[in-house]
Amino acid sequence: MRADYKKKALEGIKRLEGLTKKVHAMIESDEYCPHVLENLLAMQGHIKHVQGQVLESHLHTCAKDKIKKEKDYDGFIAEIIRTIGLSSR
Repeated sequence: MRADYKKKALEGIKRLEGLTKKVHAMIESDEYCPHVLENLLAMQGHIKHVQGQVLESHLHTCAKDKIKKEKDYDGFIAEIIRTIGLSSR
């Protein structure tokens, strides 16, 4: 993984960890449900950000080799389509 994308992805993971602890505490203390939901939505945003960092890094690194090799090309395309499809579930 490229260092610049790795750094951004790890920053996003740290924010997710903090939000996870916060949401856990909010649920345990019976906080107002819309406030809990707002934090859960923020977590979704951070997950999408990290996904984007990992995918973009993959396209800049691993993809170069896969695209050059004709036997790997179709499998690589299928892998990316499958991965992107998973993110829309």
